[in-house]
Amino acid sequence: MRKIELYLLLTMLVLVFFFGCRVSFFVSFNGGSSTLFVRVTDARPSLPHGVEAVFITFEEFFVHSEAGDWISLELVNSPYAIDLLELHSGNTSHLVKPAKLEASKYDKIRASVSSVAVLSGGVFYSVALPSGSLSIEREFHFELKGGKTLDLTIDFDLSQSLSISGPPPTHSYKLEPVLHINPTKEAASIRGEIAAGTFGEYKSVEAMVTIFLDKDLSGDLSEADEEYTRIIVDVENPDFEVFWLVPEQGYIVQVEMDGAEPREFEQFVFPADLQKGNTFQLNHGYPI
Repeated sequence: MRKIELYLLLTMLVLVFFFGCRVSFFVSFNGGSSTLFVRVTDARPSLPHGVEAVFITFEEFFVHSEAGDWISLELVNSPYAIDLLELHSGNTSHLVKPAKLEASKYDKIRASVSSVAVLSGGVFYSVALPSGSLSIEREFHFELKGGKTLDLTIDFDLSQSLSISGPPPTHSYKLEPVLHINPTKEAASIRGEIAAGTFGEYKSVEAMVTIFLDKDLSGDLSEADEEYTRIIVDVENPDFEVFWLVPEQGYIVQVEMDGAEPREFEQFVFPADLQKGNTFQLNHGYPI
């Protein structure tokens, strides 16, 4: 009888081990958790004259599941204060700690900002926020797959977000956040160079490069199109690259020298020329 009992016990242990392994195998390959990374950045923006730094303090960050729940993610520091002007030329900073989330579909992000301060001409200016804080919520659809990692970058576009009103020294700043969100490896960019002769022709030390989202894909600016971002290019650093563009979209690029009309340069970038993770060369790679 003891042998029979021993055989039965061993059989049960084998079955438990076998089915336990099968359950573990199924979870690890067909479901389970995923890891989400979230970074923040800013392009080399065109800002009101004299702005030296823009400090933003994040208090909270959330993602929203299509199932209906807001999920809080832990910031790398709490609160997390950063000068966004330090993040340019493709540089980023982690905003939240790597987060283990359920494999699912998500459709929104939300950030809570407690303070914004602008350093201009050596003076700090506090940017007024409604109710003492600012909640930034944006629709953005992404999917986390079981056992996979997703890395997102949020481009906090100060060239579109920050404006100034009133004469110095009584002027004030207003922040209306414009965010461009991309899976980090999928973001596209547009690169160019402005020739020394072009700066010389206009006796200028700066040029304005503006990127428009060509919504109707006409190749010409229309009322339906919208400004995506703008940057300043100076004569000492004539090479430029506009990062964090949403790929497979149509864009119109304009280069303006000291407000001169007609503009020095304009080019339409076809969606097919701006694939995921790629860089498009303006003017066939020649200086403008």
